[in-house]
Amino acid sequence: MSSLSKRRLAALAATFAVAVGSGALATTPPALAEPPPPVVTIDDGLALTPPMGFNNWNTTHCRAEFNEKMITDMADIFVDRGLKAAGYSYVNIDDCWALPQRAADGNLVPDPVRFPRGIKWLADYVHAKGLKFGIYTSAGIKTCNKVGGFPGGLGFEELDAKLFASWGVDYLKYDN
Repeated sequence: MSSLSKRRLAALAATFAVAVGSGALATTPPALAEPPPPVVTIDDGLALTPPMGFNNWNTTHCRAEFNEKMITDMADIFVDRGLKAAGYSYVNIDDCWALPQRAADGNLVPDPVRFPRGIKWLADYVHAKGLKFGIYTSAGIKTCNKVGGFPGGLGFEELDAKLFASWGVDYLKYDN
């Protein structure tokens, strides 16, 4: 055994001796003075757990594989592999879903290459699976995408909210 291994073994033994001597490794847990208070829940329709689901950003960023098929496949996987039954309910799309410019009426326009059937169709697909659909926008004038960004929501909050509602969006990731 090398001298380095002997030193590590000696240090581990010393740590164990201190833990045993201090009672940190006692075999019976100390009795509680009082039982913990009961957990109080309110049946107000709000989430008892954080929203659980999928968001493409950490997987794809703005790469080409972020598209309609990826999102429909994810909704299918949630159902087919039991994730929905385990509480995963959100299928969300992140930055790069829109064109770089708003339409003449001020609305955001889904990228027709990534989402040829549009966002409403995609939200309807996700809803048909019994899941919820989410979308991303930014509170600034541009989104966070490092390559120029896409239109943000600043000054368009009400218009965007109405658009998202018309598409059936359940969840909004709104960052800056």
